[in-house]
Amino acid sequence: MFKKNRSFVWDYFTKNPNAIDSATCRICKKSYKRSNSTSNLIDHLKRDHMTILERDGIFSVHQTHQRASTNELPNNNVSVTTELSGQSVESVSVSDQRTVTNETIVTSKRLSQSELPSKRQKQLTLSNRFGAPSDQQVQYFTTAIVKMIAEDLQPVSIVENTGFRNLVQLLDSRYKIPNRRTLTRSIIPNLYEETRTKVHSLLAQSKYVSITTDIWTSINTDSFITITAHFVQGDKLNTVVLCTKKLLNNHTGENLAEVLLTEFNKWDIQSKIAGIVTDGGSNIKAAVRLMNLPHIPCTAHKLNLIVSQALMTNIDYDDQVSFEDNDADQIKFLLKKCRSIVGFFKRSEVGNRHLVEKQKQLGRTNTLKLKQDVRTRWNSTLVMLERLFKLKEPVTIVLMSLRDGQSNLTPSQWDVVEDIIPLLQPFDKMTVELSYEKAPTISKVIPLVRGLQNTLSKKKNPRTSQGKFLREQLLNNVRNRFQSLEKLLPIPYYANAAFLDPRSKKACFTNQQNANDAEASIISEIVGLVQNQTTVLDEAVDEAEVNESESEESLWSFLTEKVNSIQSQTTNRSNAIILVKQYLGMPYQNLSCNLIQYWQHHKDVLSPLSDIALKYATIPATSVPSERIFSKTGQIMSERRNRLLPDNLDKLIFLNKNMNVE
Repeated sequence: MFKKNRSFVWDYFTKNPNAIDSATCRICKKSYKRSNSTSNLIDHLKRDHMTILERDGIFSVHQTHQRASTNELPNNNVSVTTELSGQSVESVSVSDQRTVTNETIVTSKRLSQSELPSKRQKQLTLSNRFGAPSDQQVQYFTTAIVKMIAEDLQPVSIVENTGFRNLVQLLDSRYKIPNRRTLTRSIIPNLYEETRTKVHSLLAQSKYVSITTDIWTSINTDSFITITAHFVQGDKLNTVVLCTKKLLNNHTGENLAEVLLTEFNKWDIQSKIAGIVTDGGSNIKAAVRLMNLPHIPCTAHKLNLIVSQALMTNIDYDDQVSFEDNDADQIKFLLKKCRSIVGFFKRSEVGNRHLVEKQKQLGRTNTLKLKQDVRTRWNSTLVMLERLFKLKEPVTIVLMSLRDGQSNLTPSQWDVVEDIIPLLQPFDKMTVELSYEKAPTISKVIPLVRGLQNTLSKKKNPRTSQGKFLREQLLNNVRNRFQSLEKLLPIPYYANAAFLDPRSKKACFTNQQNANDAEASIISEIVGLVQNQTTVLDEAVDEAEVNESESEESLWSFLTEKVNSIQSQTTNRSNAIILVKQYLGMPYQNLSCNLIQYWQHHKDVLSPLSDIALKYATIPATSVPSERIFSKTGQIMSERRNRLLPDNLDKLIFLNKNMNVE
């Protein structure tokens, strides 16, 4: 009859049948001498498999058993009973020789974490068991923290918050979190330089770069300018932030031009710039003109001005305005009344609570809140009217039930709201379409403007006179703002880009002559590009070859040079015409076509036309990319973060946008 194994080590070791004085570890499959004791086996488990022992609670049980056997228990006159895996129980009497039952103290083989001795907890930290993390691991941890701060726009002071530090300690107690000073003075600048080098390399590989820029004032009344760059990378359009820096001088055209040129030279892109997209501010337009670079006005700003002028929302909401009995004044009065209703529910806790309860009573599972429009936020008037009309029934019931409630809209005014909403929706859709950053947009401007005019003209005839008036105002404003869109003056960019879009070509032009002018402009651009390339090649050849008869002047040299120039121009133009005709003869692409992929795929067949098309593809239709950066800047420059230095603000915004650029 075999003696039953009493030690816990046999849960992890197997006796070797061929050698009675050795045993094999079930975890690592290594054999160890055991003689007549298990000490060597226990030492192996403690040395190489401490994590597993701690997980199973074995090591703590073994220590408790050892303390009991060496009388290390406190002298509190208590008897201890230790039970291991259902084995026999041993009782140890203490000085008072009282009899103790099995229920006195029972230590389980598998202890919970909370029952481990506090002294042993300190000894079993990761740093003691596995040593300090390597330099590479520390770098990974620190970089991850900086990326979290940049991507989630967290304050740098988060590294000093107790909750965050406790979380990191729980995940890995070996890692020491850097303080805010270390982050801002060394770690963030180092990561910034690393990312900047990567962005600089991408810009150096690009043939054309387009720019958007805008100016913003923070809550601290500090002015900042941001600059974004757009370029083709492979078969996609890429966007990076070049800088977000504080303006220290007046916002004159000369000062802005100096700031922009400094950044362009820093990134070595001035000679590559295809165009700069900005709003209609006179100072920024003057700055672009001083730099002698093409200026493209932001289409989204134009759309916003069209709607604002049609709604005549340039009056102060709180002013006492005497409204005459005409459609324009009735629209202004209606919008003012809608803002008052929304403002009442925003201010009144009782009114807002009743509005929520009434929605639930009407069976609406998702309760909604009213939204107030903001002058500086595009299409916010449409958002306000849509939400108000959607909550028409509960709003009406609540306003009728409250004694001090705001006066409600009349039935005729609700009809006007219903007429206004479908007239403003196309402007919102067009703004969203043109504000997309990951695909070319300038080629969409002409087709979308024509589609906008067509949609407004074919809209179901409004029922109210105010709706009819608004539709006419919108159509007139669109016509006035975009009347020269298809023409080559003042800039040919919209027409040329639309012509080089394989989804539209000449089909989007309302005037055939404008389409022909765009074709002629593209042909001239091809000729100019080829001549520049030929001139550079000829200059290289002239420098390489030395004419031995240089001193002998020919009386016919002037005629030869002129004839060669005429023949070269004729050949280049005829080739350009053939190339454009070949492009026009290709099938139209569907609306889901990836414009950059199309031209990259036809680069060998349609070069250099493909190079010109890719140049226009880099130009965004709006300056929204730079304005989106300021939305993020506003989140950083909050009261919680307003101590952030402008230099670090620039670095965090730069990292937020550019860290994931490949």
